[in-house]
Amino acid sequence: MRSVLIELGPWSWTAIPIIWVAVMAFVFLWHRLESGESGERLRGVELLGSAAISLLVALLLFYLVNRFAPLSIKAYGVMMLVAFTAGTTWTVYSAREGDIRGAGVIDVALGALIGGIVGSRVVYVLLNLEQFSSISDMLDVWSGGLSFHGGVAGAVIVVYIYCRHHGYGFPRVADHLAPGIALGYSFARIGCFLNGCCHGVPTDLPWGAVFPANSACSTPGIPVHPTQLYASALSLVIFAILVCLRPRMRRFGHLFLTYLMLYSVMRFAMEFSRAGATADVLAQGFFMTRAQLASILIFLACGVLIATTRPRKSPDE
Repeated sequence: MRSVLIELGPWSWTAIPIIWVAVMAFVFLWHRLESGESGERLRGVELLGSAAISLLVALLLFYLVNRFAPLSIKAYGVMMLVAFTAGTTWTVYSAREGDIRGAGVIDVALGALIGGIVGSRVVYVLLNLEQFSSISDMLDVWSGGLSFHGGVAGAVIVVYIYCRHHGYGFPRVADHLAPGIALGYSFARIGCFLNGCCHGVPTDLPWGAVFPANSACSTPGIPVHPTQLYASALSLVIFAILVCLRPRMRRFGHLFLTYLMLYSVMRFAMEFSRAGATADVLAQGFFMTRAQLASILIFLACGVLIATTRPRKSPDE
């Protein structure tokens, strides 16, 4: 396990504007290519203004978190980037014949990413307030600490607002995103394993993982269940199931709801071997944890939605 992949000197902060300009140039070219056929034109001033504002916000956040200390490239952050790239790439591929393509998928994915990070971090901080002593600690998402349930809620809100504003059907877009979310989640959990967070309870099993003292593990030096790797493997299974089910779905939105149900089953089972705030029982004498209760409620809600919105069979069926 290696939470920090590489550490660069303070000079590395000067590369941030260069990297950001390169990213914005790529986005600009992508939009130009996508808008060429439809006749739409981007306003260069608006794009440059958005890039400038985004750059200033990024620099401000980096300053608040690190105060221009040596820049640490952390495994958790790198795997989050890999997860986002993998999930978005799959979504662009799978939605290539739909009504939202290319730049639209990128916009939705970026919005979901921002909403997901904010929602997941807020919920994680609320569940672990005793771990944070300052605002900068709360903003340090690259060191780990995100709640999946909070992330889904934040992402759904942002994507729903985007779809309403641009005239896309939210259920259809959610179905496009579902397999990509499962794929990205698999990579993200590898980042958790490298960071040492979201681990399991102590175990005597031969595949128990021992995390070093400088990791995010709460019980360093003791073999624990590598629940991060369990979740990574199971999420790949869910991804494969969703890919197989997608052509068979008869109503938009049901694939996304199916994903939430499959994830809830996985998370409920995972809680029996997982440590951390979500693994704490709700109350004295209560056998379920917070995450297990949330999983049951989400599973039931999604099941009811699927049952009540399922298309009726025709007389010939």
